[in-house]
Amino acid sequence: MIEALPGGARVTIPLPHDATEQPADALPRIEVGGLPGARVALRKGFEVEGGLVVRVACVEAPSDRWAPGVEELALGVASGLARGAVAKEIALERWDTAPIVKTNHRFEQRIEGAGARRDVEVALRGRHLLGFAGEAREAVLCTVVCDEPSDGARCGTLVDGTEMSALVEAPPPSALVKGILLAAERPREAGLVGALVCLGVVSLILARRPRPRP
Repeated sequence: MIEALPGGARVTIPLPHDATEQPADALPRIEVGGLPGARVALRKGFEVEGGLVVRVACVEAPSDRWAPGVEELALGVASGLARGAVAKEIALERWDTAPIVKTNHRFEQRIEGAGARRDVEVALRGRHLLGFAGEAREAVLCTVVCDEPSDGARCGTLVDGTEMSALVEAPPPSALVKGILLAAERPREAGLVGALVCLGVVSLILARRPRPRP
């Protein structure tokens, strides 16, 4: 399966030939209302004979608040959403996330877990992929989660083969974000910069104010 997302990225999942797509109303809902400008770009699920179920969801959002280190927050939110969606169908016994890895223009994080789906013990494999796409360099975050009976061995290959392409470099931090980072790392220097900016604004206002005629 190859899906072109509205923002320009492409997602490829190496589905087995006998995979059957699930109806949209059978999929867990994804709530992104609390994330400014975020929208669900892809939400699909597939079943494969033998009890394998794979779900993929992608969210696109403006990257004006991007800065190095924000990937930890973004993937933390994604893990919470994914775990909540999975827990609606699987009684989770374990949900572990690996360290974040940066490769080329993207970040990725792997997921492993275990639980029971309708009294059948299952093993879970998953992966977050975070990158940027399009002229606006919007953030795009895709999550794929696969579960199968615990004696199966197909989810690992399917999750490993999932790719996100047509990505671009991350945008530079905005002036506002740079100011926040400076304040966090060097509060004394940030205070000095703020004072100089205020002084410059006041001087400009005074220079432009109407002067009384003699």
